[in-house]
Amino acid sequence: MAYRLDSGDPSTLARCRRGGTLAKLPLDKLASRAEAEAFQAAAVDALGGVPCGYKIGATSLEVQRLLSCREPIYSPVLSEDVLGGGSRFPMPQGLLGVECEFGFVMARDFPAAGETPDAAALRSAIAECFIGLELVGRRLSNDVPLNETSAIADFGLNVAVIRGQPIPDWSRYDLAAMPVRAVVDGTAVVTSTGAAVLGQPLNALLWLAGTLQRHGGGLRRGGIIMSGSCTGITKVSPGQTFAGRFADLPPVQVYLT
Repeated sequence: MAYRLDSGDPSTLARCRRGGTLAKLPLDKLASRAEAEAFQAAAVDALGGVPCGYKIGATSLEVQRLLSCREPIYSPVLSEDVLGGGSRFPMPQGLLGVECEFGFVMARDFPAAGETPDAAALRSAIAECFIGLELVGRRLSNDVPLNETSAIADFGLNVAVIRGQPIPDWSRYDLAAMPVRAVVDGTAVVTSTGAAVLGQPLNALLWLAGTLQRHGGGLRRGGIIMSGSCTGITKVSPGQTFAGRFADLPPVQVYLT
């Protein structure tokens, strides 16, 4: 699937991501989701780097209404953009905020050839579940409307991932019921649960696996998958510390500079 040539050059968007600047590209006017995904793929190629998995976004009705979409969105995550808990992160232009998310590492390719993606098979294909954060933002200027196509084409709004500690024996937890808090400078500003992610975070992975399978791909062994936000997008400012607290587990933090 090609994208409209009058939508701009994907390499421009890649340069803005590298430089922390904003572009005025009419990506909101792409004709379809498929065109937006084609533009995203070209921008990822222009950006370079090593893909190490995927982020899933728009996993709540609230964000789907915001983007005027009926299903989630996704984008590759690059290994250089996955940082450890406690990292310092210089805020680029266009940063929208921080999300608390479950992260997963795949133990094997999923779905395997001839395999139907279902919850039981997915659980067996996961090596690790960890607590994490995603920094989300735009490389597009504010006068470009935020909608389904502009969000998809703009790297799925992904900026960076903060990888926290694995959840010990994660499969014994009901992730949908796990309490999750977004904490800014020691104050909880959002309290939610894993059910905010399509009712259950594993539902997001099943959606992505099925979507990739229809395109001839799938989730790959060793890949990192970010589930989508449990707490929405929390706005932050330079100098603040953001922490994601998942039940009574040690928090995952990022320092905004």
